[in-house]
Amino acid sequence: MKKLILLVSAALVLSANVLFASPYETIVNNKINSTFHDSFNGATDVKWYTDDNKTFTAKFTMSNTKVTAFFKEDGTLLATSRYLQAEQLPLKVLSKLNKKYPNTSIYCVVEYASSDNVVYFVTLESTDTWTVIKTDTDANMKVYSRLKKA
Repeated sequence: MKKLILLVSAALVLSANVLFASPYETIVNNKINSTFHDSFNGATDVKWYTDDNKTFTAKFTMSNTKVTAFFKEDGTLLATSRYLQAEQLPLKVLSKLNKKYPNTSIYCVVEYASSDNVVYFVTLESTDTWTVIKTDTDANMKVYSRLKKA
């Protein structure tokens, strides 16, 4: 559980850095480049960003999927995030979502992964609300946020 909290926190912090800190496009060192190519062979449209020269963000396409990967300056891969289709969710998660939230449809799925931890943020749409569910691969779920439609 601690690893899961750390994973989500790291991903959200790194995402917040990318969103709010005026990142700029950059070139990365050989350590990061080597780790990237070992981890994401076949990636296309790769662009690198940083705002502090300590953490680096790669945005790229892999197998027709938009992926973001976060690296430390020493080349360590911290985490990845990617958008998924609903049918790419683990069957256990998809089944529980359909059972627990029958009057909704899956609007968006974002996967955050680090080491052996994976969490999903699933946005569900109903007639009057958007609900974001945080779940892991074992279908341990909780409501992360809920918004009423205007």
